[in-house]
Amino acid sequence: MTFDATDLVNSFRAAGAWIDDGAMDLVPVPGMGMGAVAKRRIEPHTPLFHIPLNYLLSPWTSDLRNLLSPAEWESLEGGWARLILVMMWEESRPESRWGGYLRNMPREFDSPMFWGDSDRAELKGTDIEDRIGREDAEAEYTGKMAPVIAARPDLFAAAAHHFTLDAFHVQGSRILSRSFTIPQTRAGGPPPEGVDEDGDDEEEAEVAVMVPMADMLNAAYERDNARLFTDGEDDEDDEAAAAVGEQKFGEGYTMITTKVIEAGEQIYNTYASPPNSELLRKYGHIASRLTAEEIGGWAFGNAGDEVEISGDIVVAAAAELLGQPSFVDVAAERVDWWLEEGQEDVFGLSFPDPDEEDDDDDDVPVAPPALIAFARLLSRDEDWARAEKRGKLPHTNPDPTSLGVIARAIRLRAARYPQTLEADLAVVADQSPAIRLNVRNAAVVRLGEKRLLASTLRAVEAEKTRLEDKEKARETADGKRKAAAKKDTSVKRRK
Repeated sequence: MTFDATDLVNSFRAAGAWIDDGAMDLVPVPGMGMGAVAKRRIEPHTPLFHIPLNYLLSPWTSDLRNLLSPAEWESLEGGWARLILVMMWEESRPESRWGGYLRNMPREFDSPMFWGDSDRAELKGTDIEDRIGREDAEAEYTGKMAPVIAARPDLFAAAAHHFTLDAFHVQGSRILSRSFTIPQTRAGGPPPEGVDEDGDDEEEAEVAVMVPMADMLNAAYERDNARLFTDGEDDEDDEAAAAVGEQKFGEGYTMITTKVIEAGEQIYNTYASPPNSELLRKYGHIASRLTAEEIGGWAFGNAGDEVEISGDIVVAAAAELLGQPSFVDVAAERVDWWLEEGQEDVFGLSFPDPDEEDDDDDDVPVAPPALIAFARLLSRDEDWARAEKRGKLPHTNPDPTSLGVIARAIRLRAARYPQTLEADLAVVADQSPAIRLNVRNAAVVRLGEKRLLASTLRAVEAEKTRLEDKEKARETADGKRKAAAKKDTSVKRRK
């Protein structure tokens, strides 16, 4: 079925939602599927549409929960199993209030979940490689959902194609690329029960839900011009809150513009600034920003790109730097202590925030502070002794030894890519049909990650050199002072 904007809007309104279809239109966007564009100039703080809480699609707003036995419902706990089965069931029912929404959602995806083996091999070495999760997803379907589906032909047999493994992957990809995370009670779920180990009330869980119409807005790095506001809650944007109030909406969520949007411009929601690896994994597209000039030297990639370095790589780097192959075993005690202190064993690299970065500011770290502390814990016995004795994390001030460990870890992380930089650039530069879109997108992701690794490595090595030169200068000055003092003492003795 092709996308039908009129059908989507009509079903949206029939469910009690509101939309200003004079302000926005739903149209195809090259490389992004469908999207929302402004039909006229839209001022900031303008409501575009409102979704009442009872039109959110969640495990608790659908009637399916009441039709399953308590045991069947409990067997689906964890992950997205409940939400996926709810979406399958609602889409199978012609009378569903979410029918117009679900039948106009995408059924085909360019995300790696649906790539063939040869294309997925292009992601080797990237942060996406271990995040696709197709095998884990299929195990969840087989172990959790298939038994419930088979046991209830009264609910799931009428339109069997809605409940297959392929349908499971489609619904899971819809959740991955289009869901929102909100407090469980606002999704219709129960409030938290009990208290935590400190005697405080348990924090409310956040759950994934589908928010009709809101998921029509695409995401792009630093292009957001609208945001989904929660009604009934205080917000720092008083004008937006007032705009919601003027429409007299009930409880729910309202999409409100945050900037001027000219006619014909795309309307982007605020999804933070995802790196290309996450854009490709979730949505099947990238924010390449490549120009002919950039392709000729180094692909620009995405300013929001990130790369993760595992603790295992840092341990291996420390072992190499210290020249102790057995250090990997010795380090186990330090790593266990680090984890027991509640620290992560994965460290994310990213570009400095341009709003915070200042060329004259020495406080901008060359590497994540946690990574510096972890490298110090591994490479400096005095830091480990202090940590054991006082139970305190090492300082996050870099020193030449810890920076040497980090530099080596970055090189080890960069060595995971099978393709050379030149090969990646050649793929991106070749715009012929011979290069499949998946292959080209994977090359852009690799280039973005390599660019970030190279940039961070340069900064780390430059800081290491600066600190070493500073230490040498201090030692030279100390040597001169001692020599002068010794000479002065010798002169006094002769007198």
